Amino acid sequence: MSTTNDRNPDTVPSGAPGAPDDHQARRLLAEVEGRSRTLPATIPAAFITFGMLCVIGAFAVIGLHLAALVPESADVAPNLLVLVFSLVWVGVAMVPLWIFRDRWRRGLGRRWIALMAVWGVLWIAGMFLATTTLAFVIAPLFFVLFVVAVTGEAAALKARSRQGAGRGEVQAR
Repeated sequence: MSTTNDRNPDTVPSGAPGAPDDHQARRLLAEVEGRSRTLPATIPAAFITFGMLCVIGAFAVIGLHLAALVPESADVAPNLLVLVFSLVWVGVAMVPLWIFRDRWRRGLGRRWIALMAVWGVLWIAGMFLATTTLAFVIAPLFFVLFVVAVTGEAAALKARSRQGAGRGEVQAR
């Protein structure tokens, strides 16, 4: 025979001895909130993909620059080989987006569109200018773009946590 307390032994009725009063409960909630701010923030899965795309972009530009130095033969076109492998890896980079699409942070949508637009412009510029010395300028710009993306997400996360802390202070009063 089982009673309610046997099925759920962790619940303590509000009037029972050992249950925190309102003041203690608020203090415990504030302590938990303070500790949660010190935990490392999770990175949206979109940044896994974006990092892969930036690496692929830089390697594709350098690969096309080096492929232009290889003489073409009837069997293999080095530029085409680099492009095909690059596009295959772009497809592979999209897999995390489909797997983790429900875990994206709010606000990332607008930033994501802007980041992808800049990435696309760099990709196109890299494809056209890979055989020139500008390839050595464009390839590192993919790294700079990734650093800007992560920094922007960290700033947005910090702003969200400040807004959340501000709302918590108002509610506690």
